[in-house]
Amino acid sequence: MNQAHKISLISKTYTTDSVGVPVATETKKAVYAIKFSIGQSEFYKAGQQGLKPMACFAVRASEYSGQEELEADGERLTIYRTYQRTDGRTELYVKRRKGVNDTVTT
Repeated sequence: MNQAHKISLISKTYTTDSVGVPVATETKKAVYAIKFSIGQSEFYKAGQQGLKPMACFAVRASEYSGQEELEADGERLTIYRTYQRTDGRTELYVKRRKGVNDTVTT
C-alpha cells in the first residue's frame, strides 16, 4: 500500500542585483504526495534518454504549477516528466540532480 509523503515543491523566481547579475529566489510549498516506484517500462524509456529515474510522486493537480524541482526525504530531486491523470492528480517523475547529490569519497 502506498503512503502519503510530505514533499516540498520548489519554485524559483529570478531578479537582478545592482550590477545586473541574476539572483534566484526559491519558494517551497509543502504538499502531500503518494510515492510510487518507477516501473520497468518507464525506467527503460528514461534510460534511453540518459536519465536515471528514481521515483514518481502523485500530487493534486491544483497544487502543481510547473515547478521543476522538489524535495523529499531531505533530498532535492529534478522533475523530468509529468503526467496528468484522470482522477485529478498529476504524476511527477523525478531523478537525482547531477552534481548536487553526488558524494566524493577519499
